[in-house]
Amino acid sequence: MKQKEQEDELRAQAIFNASVDGIITISSKGIIESINPAASELFGYNPSEVFGKNISMLMPQPHRSQHDEYLVNYKTTRQKKIIGIGREVEGLRKDGTTFPFRLAVSEVKLKSKIIYTGFIHDISDQKRAENALLELTEKLERKVKERTKDLANVIEEAQQVNQKLQEEITRRKEAEFEMQNALKKELELGELKSRFVSMASHEFRTPLTGILSSITLIGKYNSLEQEE
Repeated sequence: MKQKEQEDELRAQAIFNASVDGIITISSKGIIESINPAASELFGYNPSEVFGKNISMLMPQPHRSQHDEYLVNYKTTRQKKIIGIGREVEGLRKDGTTFPFRLAVSEVKLKSKIIYTGFIHDISDQKRAENALLELTEKLERKVKERTKDLANVIEEAQQVNQKLQEEITRRKEAEFEMQNALKKELELGELKSRFVSMASHEFRTPLTGILSSITLIGKYNSLEQEE
């Protein structure tokens, strides 16, 4: 049994050290008891720099000052906010920079005490990709808005041009109508002139013919003895 316990312990230690995700164990009071190499690299600390320190040293504000209160509330109310649920949080590196990670915390009951084990999955690359995608989406949305605005301007210009064309067509139709009316009136006037000339020619020709005949006869009887 002792040998099996030693093998289990060695296996657990190997998994702890080889895990690509960070693993940190803390006491019920929030004191760091162990940190694996992946977590040390993520936060930029040597294990000796964090052993025996409060886990809040790895948290930015306001969570740093509120962490102990989180533990007290959980032990009092047993209401889970992170423990057993998992959520996205921010970690504070030794150099003062922060990074996003997915945190899953489990409660482990040992014979003599309770510890909490935190599994830390760095999502910096995922967040950068999401931010890049968000930025690209915003650029595309701005481009679409610009193109939509340009298209609206083109449509408005086209409508204005079309309106001008319609007005020009209307003016030409009116001018054509006026020309047709003028031509019609000119034709009517020409026809009226022709009828007047024909009528005048007919009305004046008959009396003029009689006058011409009388003048001819008078011309033939121009001596005194022919006067009567």
